[in-house]
Amino acid sequence: MRRERVSDDIYVFTSDLYVQVTASAIVTVDGIVVIDTLPYPQETSMMIDFLNGLRRGQIRYLISSHWHGDHTNGSCLFENVQLVSHQLCAEALLDVGARTLEDSKESQPALRDVEIAVPDITFDEGAMFLHLGGKSMQMILTPGHTHDSIVVYIREDKVLLAADTVMALPYFVWGDREEFIASLRNLLELNLECVVQGHGEVLLRGEIRDSITTSIRYLNIVHQKVAEVVESGKGSDALRSVDVESCGKSRIPLNGLIQDLHYANVEALYKQMIEAN
Repeated sequence: MRRERVSDDIYVFTSDLYVQVTASAIVTVDGIVVIDTLPYPQETSMMIDFLNGLRRGQIRYLISSHWHGDHTNGSCLFENVQLVSHQLCAEALLDVGARTLEDSKESQPALRDVEIAVPDITFDEGAMFLHLGGKSMQMILTPGHTHDSIVVYIREDKVLLAADTVMALPYFVWGDREEFIASLRNLLELNLECVVQGHGEVLLRGEIRDSITTSIRYLNIVHQKVAEVVESGKGSDALRSVDVESCGKSRIPLNGLIQDLHYANVEALYKQMIEAN
């Protein structure tokens, strides 16, 4: 696990075990707020031990950005905290999240003791604020990666804890491409000094707008190129011609995983278009 500070009071933890997943912590004078966990219990335990070792107060809240296990598997390790999420996340955790976890346990022994942690506090509108120790944390619904995805904006620091709403490549197999575009456009309205991506490196001020706009462009181009394959009648074999570079993104980040995520997007779009015809 790697650790860095993006402001005096905000820490980012990055997994060494699974595709550079990030979790974050906001340390205030009245306690600590954690956003997401790391995929495997051993790394989440290391994060908890570090935060407790700061002796800056107890961990009071754990915010889940969305239901995916790589961001929630460690939730059950937190004691005496209030778990916060969107209502859609709570519902998804109890449904598809529970089933996905059981499937994962069969192939990953490290997850054998992981249990679904049910959120204590949920919201069902577009946003909710958490005020603690002089920090204003705005939770904003940003569907696209998943229908329940949220980001957390810390106004005082101009820091966005974006989870999988911002990644090197927008991945929408579990969500919706058009909703993703709308969510990313809304992020451009925020005053941001840095963005913590759900996977990978922290984006600094000069990188943010370009990263978000190229993601919006990718989502439009990939739709256009898959539509051309469908209209040509060439069949799914032609999808391999729709490579990630032709859609305006690099295959290099996340140790090459980008290419796999891209083709999953392409195949999901193709299926949607075929079924709609």
